[in-house]
Amino acid sequence: MRRVGWDVFARHPADVFEERGSLQWQLVKALVGEDWSFAGKRVLDFGCGSGRILMPAIADAPDAEFWGCDIHAPSVAWLREQLPVPPERVFQTTEWPPMDQPDGRFDLIYAFSVFTHLLDSWSAWLLELHRVLADDGLLVVTVFGPGQYTFGEEPVSEESVGMNVLYPSASWDTGGPLILHSEWWLRAHWGRAFEIVSLRLGDQAGAPPLFGQGVLVMRKRPGSYGVAELERPESGEPRELLALRGNVLSLRREIARHAVVLNSRSWRLTAPLRAAARRIRGR
Repeated sequence: MRRVGWDVFARHPADVFEERGSLQWQLVKALVGEDWSFAGKRVLDFGCGSGRILMPAIADAPDAEFWGCDIHAPSVAWLREQLPVPPERVFQTTEWPPMDQPDGRFDLIYAFSVFTHLLDSWSAWLLELHRVLADDGLLVVTVFGPGQYTFGEEPVSEESVGMNVLYPSASWDTGGPLILHSEWWLRAHWGRAFEIVSLRLGDQAGAPPLFGQGVLVMRKRPGSYGVAELERPESGEPRELLALRGNVLSLRREIARHAVVLNSRSWRLTAPLRAAARRIRGR
C-alpha cells in the first residue's frame, strides 16, 4: 500500500486501500458501458501492483478471466499466492516490452497510474498494449494533465504542456517522474494507433475515484505502428513548439532545485547518513 502511494497513515489504511480499488473498478465498468459483458472475456490489469483494482474486479465479475502484470517482483509474488486465479495469470514485466503474451489475447486492458510515470518507454508500451489487445477490445488508461491548471508550483497549460515530464530524476521509492499530458497531444499522438472513444478530464480538486487524473477509453486501430510514428511531432501544429519550450522550462526548474539542494550545508553534513542508508538497503 505504501508503494502505490495511498494513505498508509490513515487509522485503517487497508480499508482506504480497498475502498479506492473498488471505486476504480466500478469506474472501469461504467466506462466500458452497460452493454459490455464481462462473461467469457479476458481482462488484463496492466500495472496491477498489489491488486488494488484486481481483487474487487475478480470478486465482482467471476465469469471473466482476469490477468495482472507489474514490474515489481514482490507484488507479483504476493499476488500469485493471494488471488483465486492460476498463478501464471499474474506475471512480471520488465522496464521495456515485449511481454510474453500472444497477439490479440485480451478483450479489455486497463492501466491506472502507469502512463502517468512512463518516461522514455511510453510509446513502446502503448504499442505493446495495441499488439496484445483484441481487434474489438478496449483500452482504459489514466493520464494526468487534462483538466488541471496547476500542480504544486508548476503551471499546467493545455496549450503548452503537450507531454511534459516533472521530476525526471525522482526515484521510484519517491514515486518516480510525473508525466503531464494535454488533451490535444493525446489525440494527436495516441490517436494514431487508437480511436479515442472518450476522454474524461481530471478534477483539479482531486476527487475520487480518479483523484485528479483523467481517463481515456480507446479502441485499437487496424494495422501496425512504430515508436517513431507515435512520437513524431504533429505536422502543422504550433503547440508542438510551445510544448518543447515548456519542457525546457521545466528542466531548468528541476536543475535549479537540484543545485540548491546539492550546494546546501545540510546536504553535505548528511552525506555519511545517506551512504549508510545505501549500505543498509543493499543488505
